[in-house]
Amino acid sequence: MDNSIIVYRDYGNIKFDIKSVMDNKGITINQVVKKTGLHHQVIKRYYNGTVERFDKDVLSKLCYVIDCNLNDIMYYEKPKNN
Repeated sequence: MDNSIIVYRDYGNIKFDIKSVMDNKGITINQVVKKTGLHHQVIKRYYNGTVERFDKDVLSKLCYVIDCNLNDIMYYEKPKNN
């Protein structure tokens, strides 16, 4: 019996796929960095899908510069064990 009051449950995950949108439009990380004023590493994390905490201002800038909608660059991945 587990006496823990914290129970882990897999609720799924938010995934980013900015790379395919940028690649299809021929937009580079450096171009996004110059147009948004954001740090290269920030853009690179979104591009590689390794960002852990996302910021609405960053997402707004990305959508504006890349000229896309939010649902073009991120999606919900359902839990694997449901």
